[in-house]
Amino acid sequence: MNEDQRKSAIALGIFIISGEMLLETIAAERTRPNPASPYVWAVLGIAAALSLVGFFWFRARGKRHPTN
Repeated sequence: MNEDQRKSAIALGIFIISGEMLLETIAAERTRPNPASPYVWAVLGIAAALSLVGFFWFRARGKRHPTN
């Protein structure tokens, strides 16, 4: 596994974790509403989106340069 493939795997893991946390906070909002929830959702959504972009970026880069 080269460096870009490793970064791609880490970015995918961050995406899965932040996506799961986002879904959990949305479900928790139903039972215990919190005024800070939209800010938490924004942070988790941005983290998920950036890590998904990073996953695709490093995956494509790892396939272009397999010897890195």
